[in-house]
Amino acid sequence: MKIRYLKNCLLICYLSLVIGLGCTTQETSNPVTPEESSEIVLESYQLAGDEAWEPEKTYIVRGTLVVPQEITLNIPPGTAVKFGRDARITVRGVLKLGTPLDQDQVTQLVHLTSDNIGPAPGDWNGILFDHTHGLESFVRGAVIEHATVALDIKTTSPTVAECTLRLNKTAIALDGSDARIQHNDILDNHIGISTIGRQTRPKIEKNNIAKNETGIFCENVQSIIRNNNLNANIFALRLNVKFDLRVTDNWWGNSDATEIANVIIDAADQALITKQVGTVYYEPFADTPFVDAGFPYPTLLTGL
Repeated sequence: MKIRYLKNCLLICYLSLVIGLGCTTQETSNPVTPEESSEIVLESYQLAGDEAWEPEKTYIVRGTLVVPQEITLNIPPGTAVKFGRDARITVRGVLKLGTPLDQDQVTQLVHLTSDNIGPAPGDWNGILFDHTHGLESFVRGAVIEHATVALDIKTTSPTVAECTLRLNKTAIALDGSDARIQHNDILDNHIGISTIGRQTRPKIEKNNIAKNETGIFCENVQSIIRNNNLNANIFALRLNVKFDLRVTDNWWGNSDATEIANVIIDAADQALITKQVGTVYYEPFADTPFVDAGFPYPTLLTGL
């Protein structure tokens, strides 16, 4: 009896020790603190003051994100922004997107793209510069894709430099703008650049504008279009206004004037126009591509 009693006591002690150790382990173990989320969702969001986003994070925009007048949004290099269906950024203040213009080199990109599975041109609406009249905005060192109008620039003149704009319905639309569009790759869009307005002189220089259905759709004949590579588009340039346009010193994919004329739509193409348009004067033209045109940091595109 005593032996049985002793065995029972030992068993109870053993079980108590095991349970006690288990409880002690749970209570004294270091809790796992979850890292701060790397994704930030912004739904129909309006900035209340100047705002700088954090690099290495992903921002998901749904609806319209508004940058009001006298307010600045800074999206630094290394930031990713994804857009839901029909989302957009409307800029009425200042947008500083990417690497500052006074910095020597772009070392990281900003990536703006669709948040949809199986993305396609027109998934999101793009960035609208809505009559800001400011000169401080810029877009430098960005990849922008799958938008309806990636950069819709109305009555303001930001600098767009060293970017890749691809797989959009329209990459850049300039309406009453003196914007500088320089050293960009504008590839695989329905329309590369669209211009409208007669009192402004946007500068479109040193870009690779290639593999688009229409490279430049032009209704602003004051536009400065020079030193660009305008090759491998279905139509390199389509004039859509009754005034003449001079676009000298560009590379059109070859050095044969007849072949160049075949990729330009103007008054000579009565079967392809629906209204009176002017003539495009493209001579003199470059005989070889401009090696210093286009996006200068192709290795940064790896993995995007």
